[in-house]
Amino acid sequence: MSEDSLYLNVTMPDGFEGEKLPVMVWFHGGGFAILTGNIKAFNNTSLPKEGVVVVTVNHRLGPLGYMAHPALTAESPNETSGNYGQLDLVAALEWVRDNIEAFGGDPDNVTIFGESGGGGKVLSLINSPMASGLFHKAIVQSGMAGPDDQLMPVENLLAAEEQDGIAVAEALGVQNAEDVAAALRAIPWPQLVAAANGSGRVFSPNVDGVYMLNGIRDSFEAGQHNDVPTIAGANEGDTPGLIDGLKWYMPWMADNNEADTFVYVFDHLPDNWSSQGALAYHGAELVYVFDYPGSFLSHYLLGLTGLQDPVGGDTPTPQGFAMNHPGWNPNDVAVTDNMRAMWANFARSGDPSTNGFEWPAYTSENDTYIRIAQSLTVETGLEEAFPELD
Repeated sequence: MSEDSLYLNVTMPDGFEGEKLPVMVWFHGGGFAILTGNIKAFNNTSLPKEGVVVVTVNHRLGPLGYMAHPALTAESPNETSGNYGQLDLVAALEWVRDNIEAFGGDPDNVTIFGESGGGGKVLSLINSPMASGLFHKAIVQSGMAGPDDQLMPVENLLAAEEQDGIAVAEALGVQNAEDVAAALRAIPWPQLVAAANGSGRVFSPNVDGVYMLNGIRDSFEAGQHNDVPTIAGANEGDTPGLIDGLKWYMPWMADNNEADTFVYVFDHLPDNWSSQGALAYHGAELVYVFDYPGSFLSHYLLGLTGLQDPVGGDTPTPQGFAMNHPGWNPNDVAVTDNMRAMWANFARSGDPSTNGFEWPAYTSENDTYIRIAQSLTVETGLEEAFPELD
């Protein structure tokens, strides 16, 4: 909960001694502002049992990770500020490059993956020359926001971020200090975070000319991005901005990426919840990627599921969860088996196909994606892949 947050976890599988295993580095969600890589779900043993080494990363978040300010820019040798959280992720990938072989991992076969804000972090690293050569594949789960979404802007210039930093300094009463940077550093971090939250500003990666040279579409079209095999997708009942973002990204992203791009729509929930009309909500696929059904409780408490608490009230309760349990049956086991196999195969080879299912690459011409449900199907027409939601 402070700037002392640069920790990571490594989970390695048994039974693969002497092999160099693919490495999967996970960036958690939370809109660049909250949450952690330390929860049990992300560090479960099921995905490593597919023959991969899983690394989960923590880093600076919110204003501690992304706030820019002219005073911070002026003292920087590169004349930049903000992006500290992303530089932490670069440092984590450098650690993986230098150390993961001791854990059975192959430093030359690293896949970065993340969901929501974690997917935005993956996109940002795809767009950063500082991350060149540090990863070799990427998975973006529900992390492609549209061009006007301020949570994950496509192009966010340093000068604009500096104005947000000025607003926070003004709220703290230090903008007119003789040394604004020193005055900001003297403020206890909870007070800084509270002021940033109260300002209504949303901090995220910026185009500073060093960490990031251009907006991501400009980088792709100029061939400046990190060209690696990529999986991208969204959930059937995801937030509209992320669904629209996936549709917006895909044609030009695939057209300007020499490596294959694979697209999915995740369309599954346990029987009890789907029978009540719930769709695969934002974050639902995490339960299946990491094979950790216990995540459903936290999703329910966070209000992600869209289900009402049957005992009444605005906030779901554990008692309500017990009365409205999602269930977990062989259908769910089959979905998690498929997802873990596809994600691990992609990490191994850049091709997520399995022995029983061929996942074709997406192009703007074929407009082909897969639907992940109780069975896997190949479909076309990404524009019509999601329901019209109120």
